[in-house]
Amino acid sequence: MATTIERNSNFLIVTKNYLQRTIKTIFLGYIPVVQFDADILFERRLAVIELLERNICSNKVAAELVGFHRNTVMNLLRTKRLLGIEAACKDERCCKQPYKFIGEIRLHIKELIRIHPDWSDQKIADRSALDLKMEMFRSTVSRIRNEKLNKHTKLPDKKELIESAALAEQIVADHSNKVQLWLNFDTEPELKAKAAEFLLEPAPLAANNSQKALLDELQKGKPCTFVGGFMHHLFLQEIGFEELVASYGHNPDATYQGSDILATMFHCITQGIESIEQLKLINASDFGLLIGRSRIPDKETMREALGQMSQRYASGDIIERFARRLLEQERIDREVFFIDGHFLPYFGMSIIAKGYFTVRRLAMRGNELYLITDLQGRPLFFITESNEIDFRPIISRSAEMLEKLGVIRPIMVFDRGGYGIHFFSTLNEKADFVTWAKHLTEKSLADIPDDKFSIGVYSGENHFLVAEEMRMVSESMQTAKRGGRETPTTIELRLVVLKDADTGKRLGIFTNNVTKPLYDIAWYMLQRWGKSENVFKELMAKFNLNYHPGYDIKELEKQPLVDNPDIALIKQAIQALKKETIRLDKEILYSEVLLSQNAGKKLKNDLTKLQTKREVTKEDLCAFEQKLASLPDKISIVELLQGKQVSRCDLEKKKLYDIMQMMAYHSRERLVEIFLDCYNDRRDIKKVLDMITTKSGIVKLVGQTLMVILSGIENKKHRQAATMLCQKLNEKRVTMTGGLNLKLSFHLAEIP
Repeated sequence: MATTIERNSNFLIVTKNYLQRTIKTIFLGYIPVVQFDADILFERRLAVIELLERNICSNKVAAELVGFHRNTVMNLLRTKRLLGIEAACKDERCCKQPYKFIGEIRLHIKELIRIHPDWSDQKIADRSALDLKMEMFRSTVSRIRNEKLNKHTKLPDKKELIESAALAEQIVADHSNKVQLWLNFDTEPELKAKAAEFLLEPAPLAANNSQKALLDELQKGKPCTFVGGFMHHLFLQEIGFEELVASYGHNPDATYQGSDILATMFHCITQGIESIEQLKLINASDFGLLIGRSRIPDKETMREALGQMSQRYASGDIIERFARRLLEQERIDREVFFIDGHFLPYFGMSIIAKGYFTVRRLAMRGNELYLITDLQGRPLFFITESNEIDFRPIISRSAEMLEKLGVIRPIMVFDRGGYGIHFFSTLNEKADFVTWAKHLTEKSLADIPDDKFSIGVYSGENHFLVAEEMRMVSESMQTAKRGGRETPTTIELRLVVLKDADTGKRLGIFTNNVTKPLYDIAWYMLQRWGKSENVFKELMAKFNLNYHPGYDIKELEKQPLVDNPDIALIKQAIQALKKETIRLDKEILYSEVLLSQNAGKKLKNDLTKLQTKREVTKEDLCAFEQKLASLPDKISIVELLQGKQVSRCDLEKKKLYDIMQMMAYHSRERLVEIFLDCYNDRRDIKKVLDMITTKSGIVKLVGQTLMVILSGIENKKHRQAATMLCQKLNEKRVTMTGGLNLKLSFHLAEIP
């Protein structure tokens, strides 16, 4: 078994010969990208298609690596695009007829068929073999018997199919320029009147050729699967989306700006597209209209752009701007703020801290998303941290953030995880807090007289009586020493006690607020679970909270960890390089001996070339050994071949995605606020609204207004509600956010 190695541009090609087979492995960045048998045409074609479709190299380089002419490579790609991978890899250069059986041999077989039409092909083959004294096959007789029939039923070959496909594409292109999308302007007077009104405005001017082509297409009219998503532009307009994401600036050389990438994620979330991978399953042209582009970026572009954006670490700036805008527009109740954490499971290879996953009831690797919500459960901002971070510093950071946003001495409500006497004393300087009391015995709570429980509070179906008193609480000496304090911290807190009216069980609440009535304090604490937990449930159910744009948890949960296949291939490359180094050392030694006997110029040049080649080989060997040491023994089978490990240590991509989730949540709540006047059944109001905002329909640009016409709705009650919603949105004078600054006019088609 012989193994050799050679270099072509940035690629290393390791060739292994054994059992009369030639296996080639192509490395890029010291990681194997493709492997094939050089003697099998099918595998070579698959290899070159894979290299090009993964954008690893150009057509010319791919042809050189695999051993094709570059025109052959171009034809392979075109065939694959038109007819599929099977047609591209099929070899049609073989003979189309039995060339050996010609002349008198063919005449003899035909004569036997004419004389004995009832004989089987095998019987005629046997008789012909006996008469002609040569080997004869049944398939040969069958082919000669049916050759006339085959002429009439001959299927088109690959070349004819490609020519037909090209002709069909040209016909469609010529025909589409003459087709005018039919709209109900004649049958629906409202649409006809609105179109005439909008036509008085001059058409918008295009900034470039791409935008001009898009505007021309919209002026003709265009079906769109996602027309309901245009309703979310109301919130984007009101919140000032372009200004919020201005941290990523404008790159004139980039096809898609940072705002386009974030807007794509926003609309993906509102339209129920759960991951970046699902972008390949939707119509890119239709979805591109939502961001004002002719098409959305594909998943590879999205991942590349997110990687570049995450290196700027601008998510914190956007989170703060968004929260400030929510407070300025009074979309958040300032009375009280709940803070709670949600465990984000991690299934990657990197070593990170473990946290307790309450759903699975086990400790596993992950991070924590802490969400700050108001009394109505609406999220204001979030903090994402690793699990080794304690809950109490997160509370302090949240209080400082609220103060920075203009909320003077906010009231923070949190669970027992934030309990700590010394922490209470430091938090007391900047915020009020409400939390469950710990380390209180049943006797200390039972000492409170029953006559003090004079006020009642309802929470769902539960009824509580409330009492209060001041308590001096102190931490233990052990806790103080563990925190580096010589004396325990002591603080006076207000103890609010809840007594279950049915069972008589008592629960304590600690707070440093002395101005709020005790029933308000009790109400805040009782609402913590319902409000903050319910928003997590809704984010999980509707907006896929656990999704990370770097990988899909749902996919990775199904994938086992397998042996890393790159390790074996890299070891082969290392072995080949070591042999090459030994060979070069021998040649250099031999050249030095010859040079000592005859100091010729040619021998000196040859020795220099050999020494240079040895240094390059040693550098490659060192790089391969370093890469081998960095690779994990086990990987997920969905991991990329370039060796990029799935990582959640850098949470910037996740934060950017979560910002868009929060915006999508508020956008939906804004539409619900308007829809409340259109639909009176609160039990399924969000379900009906989601049906409307994900409907398909038609868009047509008339003047400077994009008419958004939703497909008809059969249910009368829902149809009336959708019509009223369109009218209310038109009163808001919604304008598109994104590449096109067009006015939007919403309508519902009368015909379902």
